[in-house]
This record gives sequence, C-alpha cells and structure tokens, in this order.
Amino acid sequence: MLSFVIVALFVRESPPVDTRARLSLHIPGLAWIAGAARVVSVVLFVVALLAGFFGAQDPYRNVIVTVVWVAWWVGFAFACALIGNLWRPLNPLAALFAWAERATRGRLSLGVRYPPWLGVWPAVILFFCFAWAELVWRDKDVPLYLARAVLAYSVLAWAGMVLFGRERWLERGEAFSLAFGVLGRFGPLDTRANALRFPGAGLGETTRVPFSFVIFVLLMLATVTFDGFLETPLHQALATQVQSSTALARLLFRLSEFGVDEDAAISTVALVAFPVLFLAAYWLASWVMHALTGKSTVTDVACAFVLTLVPIAVAYHLSHYFSLLVTAGQFIIPLASDPFGYGWNLFGSAGYKVNLAIASPYVFWYGAVTLVVVGHVIAVYLAHTVALREFGSRRLALLSQAPMLALMVGYTMLSLWILAQPIVG
Repeated sequence: MLSFVIVALFVRESPPVDTRARLSLHIPGLAWIAGAARVVSVVLFVVALLAGFFGAQDPYRNVIVTVVWVAWWVGFAFACALIGNLWRPLNPLAALFAWAERATRGRLSLGVRYPPWLGVWPAVILFFCFAWAELVWRDKDVPLYLARAVLAYSVLAWAGMVLFGRERWLERGEAFSLAFGVLGRFGPLDTRANALRFPGAGLGETTRVPFSFVIFVLLMLATVTFDGFLETPLHQALATQVQSSTALARLLFRLSEFGVDEDAAISTVALVAFPVLFLAAYWLASWVMHALTGKSTVTDVACAFVLTLVPIAVAYHLSHYFSLLVTAGQFIIPLASDPFGYGWNLFGSAGYKVNLAIASPYVFWYGAVTLVVVGHVIAVYLAHTVALREFGSRRLALLSQAPMLALMVGYTMLSLWILAQPIVG
C-alpha cells in the first residue's frame, strides 16, 4: 500500500525511470564468445540425453535428472531473471537446427505461413505439458523416461521449425523461448540489443501482447505458485477430503481401473484449476479497470497489464526455488566427473559430499520476504507507468490502479503464505 502511495505521488505524466533507456555494450569478440557458449550448450544437451538413455538408472547417479530439473529449469531461470534472456543465444535446439540449415543452404524449412489466429497457443499447450511433467508425473526422475520426453520435445520443436521456419516457431511455438523470454524481460541485459537497462524495464516497454500470450503468462505464474501450494498442509487436507468423498472416491476407483493413479488425477485437476482461478481473478481486475476508466475493452486492458505481474512472479520463483538450487544443485559437482554413473572421476570431484543443510531457514525466509516485497514494488511501479501510457491522464491512471493494486497485494500475500508453510511445518 505504501509503495502505491509513493508511486502515485511521485510518478506523474513523465516517469522518473524511462523503461526505454538503454546503455549499449561493446564487448570485443562477443560473436566468438556467443558461438563458443552455444557449442558448450549443445555438448551438455547431448551428454545429458546420452546419460539418460545409456547411463545408470539411479536419479542420484545420472546427470540428466539434475541437469533438467535443477541446473536448467531452476538455475537457468535464475540466470534469465537476474541477467537477461540467455536462452535466446544458448538454445541448443535452435543452434542444432541453425547448423543443419547452414549445411543444407537454407533448404531445410518448408516456409509454411504461420496462421495469425494460432498466436502462441502451441507454446501454451506445451508449457502445460511440461508443468504436468514437473509437478504430477511420477516417472520424472527416471533417467530413461526423462530422456525420452526431452527427445520427444526436441523432435516436436524441430518439426515446428521445419514447417514454419526457425525464428517464427521460436517466437510462437517453442514454450521455453517464451518462458525464458518473459523472465529475461525482468533482467538488466537486453540480449537482442546488447545493451543494459533498468531491472524490470523490459516488462513495461511493450504496448500490448496477444491474448494467447496473456494466457501463457498467467499459466507460468499459476504453475509456479501451484508448485509451492503442493507443499502446504491445505493441499494435503483438500486431497484427503476429495479421496474421502463417496462420489469422488468411486470416480477415482474407476479411473484407477484404467491405470490412472489417484493422486496424479487429483493433482492434474488442481493443476488445471489454478490457471483458471488466476485467469478469473485477473479478468475481474481488468473488467473493473475498464469499468472505472471507460476506455478500451476488457481484453485490451488485460493484454496491456499482464506483464506487470511478472516481477512478483520472478521474486516468488527465486524465493521458492532458492533452497532447491543451493541443495540439490550441489549434485552437479560429483555428477560432472561421473555423468553416466559408471564410476568415473573425470575432474576429481566424484567424491564430493552434498550438504543438504547449507541453507538456513532464517536466511531463506528473510531473503524470500525481501525479494517478494521488492518484486511487488517494481510491479506497482510498472503498472502505474503502463496506466499512464494506456489511459493518458494521471487521474484515470490512479483510478485504474485500485483493482490492480488489490490483485497485486493478494498475489503477494499468497506468495508469502505459500513460502511460509514448509518453514512453519
């Protein structure tokens, strides 16, 4: 509330921080550095796949599990949020396809026109499948099954690039180009322009995004929040209540006859419900903003303001996954010397003992509070600057921000409550 008052008083027609400001970077040999980094990225991708298919099937001895779920999804997301969209120059799928295109002299793509009505819906579907695999799939830690899933996604991505062209599919259909791109907008490095900017400025420079992109962003926010919700006593109580219900118990029993796991079925329904609830809350706030200002349409308002929620989500992501990164991330040290679990010691680090108590609950909690509150303040500031741009006057901007502020305060409180539950437990 205080951050909103401060922003309302001091951010008028000309915001003190220009979201379009850039400081160009001139790094000697940047093209060579980027090329070498892409080669390393491709090598790591290939090694992880080979380890999944041919290595030991113990998740603690096979590098693919730690690489995919900890080093890549958590660690790389941290890097994108704190630095910039590093996935754009380092994407191994795009690099391999680009090399194949160069070898075939550009004849690899069929050049089919991407339908405008399709928006980023393919990325929405693919990201939901990824979220289901991360949060519900029981075999996600089995190296062979995980390698098959990674290879299947890679083939699908390459098929999209062949059909519509590499750049078009990366912009519209490749789920992680969009996901890391959203996180990268928060970072201070603009990898497209090779320039520095204010943290979070990349989220306020776009006028409006397509409606399908709104769904993608809300899906990202909802699934990360749902991941934390799974660790709360409330989720356990709800799951127990569902299983004890006579009608639902019969339905679950019938599903189990077809090989459907009861817990997986409940978690899948909850995973679908979370984005729907997020969309309903955001749509209600957008409708109230539209009613108060009398400008644009509800859809236009929703498309204009959705990225201003990302700073809170970034802060929650950093807070939620920090303990996982500093504990489970240590497995990379011994696995680097023995990626296949064959008993190698390539770099002399195979005997490293992982310290699971490295993160203090006090450090974790106060760091989480600080991150989420800072993310909230940045979100309030961005929403106000977008309101000034969209509605044209300071009075309408202030009027429109009441429902947005309520939404952000609610999202911040929910984030802090979820983060507190494991510590309290």
